Amino acid sequence: MARHAMRQLLGRILLVLAPLLMTAPVSAQSSGSAPLDDTAARAALVRFNGLAEAAKPAGQMPRVTDPAVRQALAAIWDVRLLDPARRAGAADIQVLMRFCEAGGQVWRSYFQFNPGGAANPDLAANMKTYADEIMPGFAFSVRCSATTLEAAVAFLAALPAEQMNQVRRDGWNRMRLGATQVIRGTLTTLGDASVAPDHAAMIAKALADSAPRFAAGLEPAERQAAVAAARTALPNIRLAPVKAALETFVATLEVR
Repeated sequence: MARHAMRQLLGRILLVLAPLLMTAPVSAQSSGSAPLDDTAARAALVRFNGLAEAAKPAGQMPRVTDPAVRQALAAIWDVRLLDPARRAGAADIQVLMRFCEAGGQVWRSYFQFNPGGAANPDLAANMKTYADEIMPGFAFSVRCSATTLEAAVAFLAALPAEQMNQVRRDGWNRMRLGATQVIRGTLTTLGDASVAPDHAAMIAKALADSAPRFAAGLEPAERQAAVAAARTALPNIRLAPVKAALETFVATLEVR
């Protein structure tokens, strides 16, 4: 079941931002925090790609048991750039698009790994073999979805009314739809008994930490649907940290 949630998440995070932004200049105003800087993440991505090329002859992907791989992935998925205590502003969008898409491509490369060149990758086998690499990337993308949603809200708030055309309106609608699908995919994954407890706790924490951003960006009906989905999932959750994180998520979206 977790692999179906993964498939839902693929491509949902950032593709809708392009029509939303179009050619309008991004406001120089930010959240008041230092500008986001993904230089270290981009350098780590270069290192990771080299490690991936070196692993290809053995028919495998880089593993986090290798300290060099672990360090590269930690930098590529640097959650400090997605810190929920920092408000994401309009000026952050370009960096977030680049940072989140690059990080998403890395975890998707594990999920869709196909060493034999068959017609379709063995998603179940990849999930089993590379769970330690895939699940942190999944949690990263949950955080990315919420952070880019918050930045898009700031962008639209600063956008002159005459520049809010139908293309942008459609892009904003698709972005919120993508965020709700990320939430549903995450809930599906948390309900899968095959997901390791530490992985489930990591993903649930990402969802709880991101709850204020989802709450601020989604429309009331979308928040209500997300709450209903989480309440449906809760009775099937047995792990205390995961249940507590989901309860926090529900409470945050209900208060908004």
